[in-house]
Amino acid sequence: MYNERIAKLRSRLEDPLLVTFLPNIRYLTGFTGSNAFVLVSNDRLVFITDGRYAEMGERIVSGIDGAELVTYRTGLVDVLIEQFGDSERVGLEAKDVSWSFVHGLKEKARAGLIATTGVVEQLRAVKDDAEIASLAAAAAVGDAAFTQVRELAATAQSEADLGWGIVGAMRQAGGRQAGWPPIAAAGPNAALPHHLSAGDPLGSGLLLLDYGCTVDGYHSDMSRTIWLQGEPEEEIKRMHGAVLESQEAGIAAVAPGVTGHDVDEACRAVLRDYGYEDLFLHSTGHGVGLEIHEGPRLAKSSEDVLVAGNVVTVEPGIYVAGFGGVRIEDMVVVTAEGHRVLTESDKGWNA
Repeated sequence: MYNERIAKLRSRLEDPLLVTFLPNIRYLTGFTGSNAFVLVSNDRLVFITDGRYAEMGERIVSGIDGAELVTYRTGLVDVLIEQFGDSERVGLEAKDVSWSFVHGLKEKARAGLIATTGVVEQLRAVKDDAEIASLAAAAAVGDAAFTQVRELAATAQSEADLGWGIVGAMRQAGGRQAGWPPIAAAGPNAALPHHLSAGDPLGSGLLLLDYGCTVDGYHSDMSRTIWLQGEPEEEIKRMHGAVLESQEAGIAAVAPGVTGHDVDEACRAVLRDYGYEDLFLHSTGHGVGLEIHEGPRLAKSSEDVLVAGNVVTVEPGIYVAGFGGVRIEDMVVVTAEGHRVLTESDKGWNA
């Protein structure tokens, strides 16, 4: 698996690339620690890490054809420059390296340092079967937790209490905690797309949920909006119906060859007909994988073309300040024939 990924990366390289972004390193090698660098060229792969990960590094290079292991305790810049060898140019991951890191290399490197963007990320955007299986497993964990939401809400003392109850349910179902806190937004707080759940009480009405977990490092991401007790207000019912129709139109649009703009517009067209488009405050979706937000993007300005193997969210929403909001989100795999939805939880307001 890793040899195949590295071969694909090499086919895109003109110069050696120093990979520093940890999700990219995990994708290429399986490394799950906190410190590593991978120098990839057409004929070499050098895995560089500190002494804490020497044993892990040995296992990693043993599974990659021709890989070399270099460990260090001090003098990282000198170690990296030594590995650059006689290369005339070396690519750096511009979005990950700091100014001080680049400056330190420039002071000593003979090679020219070239800024690159998205080289490994473009590979990561197309998931293989094993990655899709992990994403599906993570989605199933989120679904399992959703079946307990009403029971958890009945005893939760606050939004945050419910959010962490959902995290606990996902752990019990085999997921690991994601790197972002769950959203449990009650009443008017549901008008805030990225509400930070705290000590606010849940009440008995509107509740917007957005949460996920990881399985094998791959994320799930799902949103549902429900009404806890009794019948919701008519305006909430109308908003919920509009978002659900919008979301299903967006999912229906997902297919190979379609752009991120096309999916976004499919959602917006429905909300436009209802008179709600101006209350849709964010883009329609994003890729999901080793990061919770990655390519491709589903947005007005997105020219990303979907291909089989992409996994994206479709998550339109309506937000009315001081009143509340509705968002519904699913994870969707782009297949050769069209799409497949990974998250399976009921999307009704009384789910």
